Amino acid sequence: MTTPRRLLLGLLTGVGLCFTPHASAENSPTPVVPSDVTSAVGTTLVELLSVAEASSPTLRQFAIEIESTRGKARQAGLYPNPVASGGATQLAGPQSQYFAALSQEIVTRGKLQLSQAAVCREVAQAEFRYVQARFELLTAVRQGYFVSLAAQRRMEISNRLVEIAKKSRLAAKRAQQAGAGTLSDTLLLEIEFEKAEVTLENVETKWQASQQQLVATMGRRDFQLVRIHGDLTESLKRFESQVLIDGYVPYNAEVQSAEQDVERNRYLLQRAIVEPFPNVTIYGGYQYQVSPIQNMGLLNVFVPLPFWNKNEGNIASANAQVFKAQATVEQVQNQIAKHMADASGRFRVADQQVRRYSDRIVPKAQKAVDIIQDGFTLGELDFLRLLQTQRALVDSKLGYIDALETRWVAATELAGLTQIEAFP
Repeated sequence: MTTPRRLLLGLLTGVGLCFTPHASAENSPTPVVPSDVTSAVGTTLVELLSVAEASSPTLRQFAIEIESTRGKARQAGLYPNPVASGGATQLAGPQSQYFAALSQEIVTRGKLQLSQAAVCREVAQAEFRYVQARFELLTAVRQGYFVSLAAQRRMEISNRLVEIAKKSRLAAKRAQQAGAGTLSDTLLLEIEFEKAEVTLENVETKWQASQQQLVATMGRRDFQLVRIHGDLTESLKRFESQVLIDGYVPYNAEVQSAEQDVERNRYLLQRAIVEPFPNVTIYGGYQYQVSPIQNMGLLNVFVPLPFWNKNEGNIASANAQVFKAQATVEQVQNQIAKHMADASGRFRVADQQVRRYSDRIVPKAQKAVDIIQDGFTLGELDFLRLLQTQRALVDSKLGYIDALETRWVAATELAGLTQIEAFP
């Protein structure tokens, strides 16, 4: 199975790696795809995904968050600045006394390294959130693509349905004029024609809405999507073998982000434990005084004594946060398992419907049309019977499209949860 993209490879081997360049959406190469108009054949899923990754403001936000967190990590490891001081202990003209000094706090027990290591885990989390947001974007675009492709196929089939209803209405009128039909038959078929036109109008409206939603998801509302190029009947056997495993919980970016939070809180716990160990401040300088000896050196050492405050409360709190973060990892895994079970169930149900339609329902409807067509050609069956059978075939194909769309939508959810790069 294709594993999630690991942006943090080697991060835990050294704190300095928190500041390696990140391949964000802003500095990635611009893909060579149609910028604002679909091709004559139709826009493919690969082209849509490429445009979405280059244009999504959501990905830019997460990329900026990574850079912001990297800045925090750099700042967390910086040493305290030295403090310069000076003044006069006595202002009395020639009898004035003055001094100048410099002090520096010496941080002990690796406090800065622990603080920086904790923030580096935040950098890791930010990068995993970027990965998670990217796959959520891919899932949304994939779903929009297949919904729009299904709507496009429904339009083609609905147009065929309107043609059949139109022919049925004309045949009924001719039969009525010839005295072989009744007004009620004509009215019923006119109603069927009106219903077919309403269905076509609704399908066209939904198709237009699905296209608008898709380009908005991509972050390119100006993208002129005229036609989708693809095949709803494409095999998903390879995908099924990768994903449809009962009880399977993918190790995706959301889980890895939760695990990084455990590591972050462990570093914060270590930081709280060493907090009572005092830092040492060294103070040195020069002092001039009137009485001999006039030129004097100054040296002081300041060490706070942890008698009353040993940071017990913060240590207990940090320890509790470690257990909380560990529980969050399990909670995230359970949520993913729940989503996997739901999407897998919907996929299997839709897949069963697809197989039933493709193997039995649509072939039987087609066979019925062929039989009626032969009978009509021989003059044994009337034209209305043929049109009714063709209508049944169209309805079967529409049901087939519905099942295919449901299966693809569930498959895209599973691909997003497992974070499969190549889909389908």
